Amino acid sequence: NNNNNNNNNNTEGFVRGTVLIDAQGFVDGIGPMSFLPAPLARAGIKVLQSVPLRNSANQMSYYNPETYATEDALKVGRLHCLRDGWEDGMLSFMQSGGFRPKEKVSQIDVPSLVLWGRQDGILEGKEFAQKFIDAMPNAELQWVEECGHVPHLEQPELTARYIADFLESDKMTPLGKSASVNPLFGNLLSFLN
Repeated sequence: NNNNNNNNNNTEGFVRGTVLIDAQGFVDGIGPMSFLPAPLARAGIKVLQSVPLRNSANQMSYYNPETYATEDALKVGRLHCLRDGWEDGMLSFMQSGGFRPKEKVSQIDVPSLVLWGRQDGILEGKEFAQKFIDAMPNAELQWVEECGHVPHLEQPELTARYIADFLESDKMTPLGKSASVNPLFGNLLSFLN
């Protein structure tokens, strides 16, 4: 079939670019926790839901915890843990051994922006951000200064600006198209100004 041959020869995919924000892509699996008996694993899951653990993560997530690690941020950070089915899903995830993204990162060959909060207290940027740059052939790193693990929350305007600049760059211009600003991005930019 001619169509199948054309599809097999087409090297362009649907994804034209990626933006990764303080991403976790180099820690495979969950280690020995995958071998815990279900009752012990469920006890561990209860710890993951706990206010003290979530509060600690909340404090570590921000460069400026006094401003951003609020009671509301803690509630939002726990929301997913309190949903129906989360405990069973987490148990299944633990028993599966977790996900293994490390080998797949180098397969991302589209233009990519790696945004990283310079003061990330969850994933050390000097180690992890550089791994993305080393593994991905078309990646560029943009540090977000005075920012922890969640640039989109702690520095939203700057983060949006970096993303918009990347999306409007020559790297993201489709073949045969002009580099004019997409109205969506133009509206975003006018909102930020």
